[in-house]
Amino acid sequence: MTENLSFSIRKKDDIAILDLNGKVIGSRALHLKDELLRLKKDGVSSALLNFQGVSSIDSLCVFAILSGLESGLITKIFHMNTTCRDIFGQNRAASVIPILGSEEEALGNTAKTVSMSKDMRRYQRIATNIPVEFSVGSQQQPGVLLNISEGGALIGYLDPLDEDTYNIRHINIIMKLPVLGSIELEGKPVRFSQTSDMNTIGMELISTEKNWKLVKQVCEVNTHLSK
Repeated sequence: MTENLSFSIRKKDDIAILDLNGKVIGSRALHLKDELLRLKKDGVSSALLNFQGVSSIDSLCVFAILSGLESGLITKIFHMNTTCRDIFGQNRAASVIPILGSEEEALGNTAKTVSMSKDMRRYQRIATNIPVEFSVGSQQQPGVLLNISEGGALIGYLDPLDEDTYNIRHINIIMKLPVLGSIELEGKPVRFSQTSDMNTIGMELISTEKNWKLVKQVCEVNTHLSK
């Protein structure tokens, strides 16, 4: 098995399948990141990463894949060995990326996600007033979900955060809703601001099937409660 990273790309409609080989580590992992971002820029909606030929990865590989996901590229992995899976699982944010057993399973799963993405586009940003808790590192903070859309959310809160906002890369929002119970959304902060009444965080929600389903449910419950 080759030590250097190499990959070939196959396309099915707007889905790219990357057959990876070698070690996805160090600067080689950054080449993967650049390729994923290029695919997104070229109009690809989903990337399926075939890890069958990959012998090892490191934290930069995980970062590269998350960068593609955060750009809006629907990302799935299949044929990942146990060693790589263990390293991948050490990054909590990486848990949102499905690791599947076969290309067929990844393709089927992706088609369902793309369909849900199109369905979600009918939801514009809607105003809400839902009490939430959000976690930043080890800190839990009460707040209010002020508005939400397919791709983002705005949270208001009173008490200042302990952590430097420049170091915050990931936020979980936890809320309790009628019928749905406790649900959790994941995303990354894109804007921190302050008004005379409160502090706010503008978030970009991670593009996953789980998030899309939950946002859709939140929109539906909020519409029902507003009547």
